[in-house]
Amino acid sequence: MIVVDTNVMVHLVTGSAEYGAKASALLRSDPEWAAPPILLSELRNVVIGFVRQGWVEITQAVAMHDDAVTLLGDRITAVNGAAVLEVAESLELSAYDAEFIVAAKALRCGLYSLDREILAAVPELARSL
Repeated sequence: MIVVDTNVMVHLVTGSAEYGAKASALLRSDPEWAAPPILLSELRNVVIGFVRQGWVEITQAVAMHDDAVTLLGDRITAVNGAAVLEVAESLELSAYDAEFIVAAKALRCGLYSLDREILAAVPELARSL
């Protein structure tokens, strides 16, 4: 099992040219992806932006969201709010980013991200695509 952040999931569900293949390869190597609930909120925000830019239709955005929900299944992992705030403070990250770190620590697994701040803050835990 691994925790993935929103960037990784976006590249997977959109099949982006730059990182889509890498995200697909990661899924093949470890198909048990987990994430805190915020991933779905962030994903919805990204894909509605794509709709507004005219890059995808709303039906495609809904399908991308549904693909992420199906992939995560019951591995949408609640996080402890106090722990999120402590990690955000100690690592000088946003609370959003800290949620992914707290989830990975709680599940005792790695975290895949494309976020430079996360990768720099916890190099012992986070890996890039």
